Amino acid sequence: MATHFDPYPDSYEAEQAPCGTWLGERSESSSNWAHVDCRLCLKRKTEIIAAHAVNEAAIIEQMGDMAAYFRRNEAACAAGGQDE
Repeated sequence: MATHFDPYPDSYEAEQAPCGTWLGERSESSSNWAHVDCRLCLKRKTEIIAAHAVNEAAIIEQMGDMAAYFRRNEAACAAGGQDE
């Protein structure tokens, strides 16, 4: 059985590998490309890496928005204002 790339190996929620292959209980995955031997994952490595980078950038942007909200809320509370 092939080892697929998985950017989040500690998450057991993935039902499908980034290459499109459906995963089963005996499927193997790794976040280390040196361990990946799925031909589809290796063929699509550039696209998989690019898609993962887009997802990570979106997560970071959301975290920044959330942090900005909490900073504004904390400043308003410190100034005697109310929660937004």
